[in-house]
Amino acid sequence: MSESLDLTQAFESLRAEAETPWLGQAFLPPREFGLMTGPYSILVMGEDGSGKTALEIQLKAYAAQKETPRLLIASWRPQLSTEAASSDQVAEAFMSQAMDSLSFAFLQTLVRDPVIYSSAPSWARDFLLWFVQRYLQDDREYHLSRLAERATSDGLETVKRLLSETPRSLFPQSAPASVLSHLTEAVKALGFQGIWIFVDGLDSLFRISPDRLEQFVINLLSTLEYFEDPAFVFKVIVSRDLGLSLQKARGVLTRRFKTYHIKWQEEELIRLTERRAALLLKRDVSLTQLCKDDAWFQWLKKYAGDSPRGWLDLTRPILASYLEKGKSLSKTEWLDVYRQSPPLLRLDLETGHVFIGYGKVDVSAIGYKLLAYLYENRHRSCTKSELYYRALRELAKEPRIKEDAGWEDFSSWEGIMDTALWRLRLAVEWNKCEDANPLYIVSERGRGQIHLENTW
Repeated sequence: MSESLDLTQAFESLRAEAETPWLGQAFLPPREFGLMTGPYSILVMGEDGSGKTALEIQLKAYAAQKETPRLLIASWRPQLSTEAASSDQVAEAFMSQAMDSLSFAFLQTLVRDPVIYSSAPSWARDFLLWFVQRYLQDDREYHLSRLAERATSDGLETVKRLLSETPRSLFPQSAPASVLSHLTEAVKALGFQGIWIFVDGLDSLFRISPDRLEQFVINLLSTLEYFEDPAFVFKVIVSRDLGLSLQKARGVLTRRFKTYHIKWQEEELIRLTERRAALLLKRDVSLTQLCKDDAWFQWLKKYAGDSPRGWLDLTRPILASYLEKGKSLSKTEWLDVYRQSPPLLRLDLETGHVFIGYGKVDVSAIGYKLLAYLYENRHRSCTKSELYYRALRELAKEPRIKEDAGWEDFSSWEGIMDTALWRLRLAVEWNKCEDANPLYIVSERGRGQIHLENTW
């Protein structure tokens, strides 16, 4: 795959799910990756862009490649119920969904390797027939058509029988927790040493319905009988906000789940970016080779932040220009590259943090007042008078004439405003050259108005 890799694939989408054919070659495991592959349930949390999806893909690849011990792997995407239910009912409904995903994963394995089923003890075959019939949801013909794409002829026939035969009534009215030990024993009889269930899609559900999802998942993770069998584990990888909420679950508090945080050191982010660039260039490369000006690398470290996404995103335009020119960029060239597509300015109005690209920028209290006002009104231009009265003095209405409340003579505050804007530009604008046109805080010549550009 690396032979046909291009910039669009390696640095443009930055979505790990679209990079699976070659992701393993570019992947840099986080420091605790080895611990995350252990035979126990884990809760991993990370910020947006920290590599959560890439981590999950590589954990699945690790599990799928293991021959000793062999693992049965399932991916489960929870569905929230709209009906009111007790915490026990919620946990049982969630576990039934997980069993549905596990049933399909079992059939996926069986359709390619039917011998593992046909050679199993009769009791294990009886149980797994009952299990698939009890928990596999949705249309059976649809499932069969999906499975047929990668099936052997014997495997397809075996799966057809499993989907059509009537099982013995082994555990009537049984809750999922009561059949877990039987499930793990049956799976072991087929040659597997354990079951890994990856829980997918929680972050997207959390954005839609945070309170309901948080409570639902806490109920599941608090039902300790689901986490007593060491052969049956969950691998949960979520955003930092959701992960912090889930630490209230009993399963986490009692250490049935091991908790990890995805955090990257600067040297790791450099290696990660260089590894992907090397895959694209088909040779080892240092980031400092992309540009002759040492200031570029310092600029990158400041504005790329502490996430892989930030480093890959801000390296992309320089790497594209390097590929086009076939040589390292000069100071003028790299500044021109970013002027064409600069990293965007963003304010988190709840925390008061200012970001350019993926890095935080420190501004003074007065500067933040001005910047926040401009940001909240970034769809239009503002006069200096408006910024002074509305942003700095925080008046509800801008006075227009002497008789208006709060009015001050222009000469008394003009210098204050000019100094405040100059200091704000000094903090925000990263090209400090006197003749450089501002990228973010732009004055409209001849009109006395100011507006923001290149913002989220």
